[in-house]
Amino acid sequence: MRNQIDLLATVTVLGVLEQAYFVLQVIYARRKYKISPPETRGHPEFERIFRAQANCSEYFPIFMSLLWVAGIFFHQGVAAACGLMYLYKRFKYFQGYAAAQGR
Repeated sequence: MRNQIDLLATVTVLGVLEQAYFVLQVIYARRKYKISPPETRGHPEFERIFRAQANCSEYFPIFMSLLWVAGIFFHQGVAAACGLMYLYKRFKYFQGYAAAQGR
């Protein structure tokens, strides 16, 4: 059984680490701009980082559910490859959203 879910488990751990990275970016931005929790308004750069993290977190449970269902009922390798592509695209989205100016 374990060899049937190795790839899914690996993508899951990478996804959790990515979410932790996004949270750390919010923490660093809070410190940089001196914005104490639970405040969500402040410097525009902080707001972009905070919103990018929130956007990514909102879709994470859906991603996890689809990853595991597709991996168990269809094909683990294809699901894991799609999961890795999704994580990469989410990372690029986070970077782009956090760096966007005037949008």
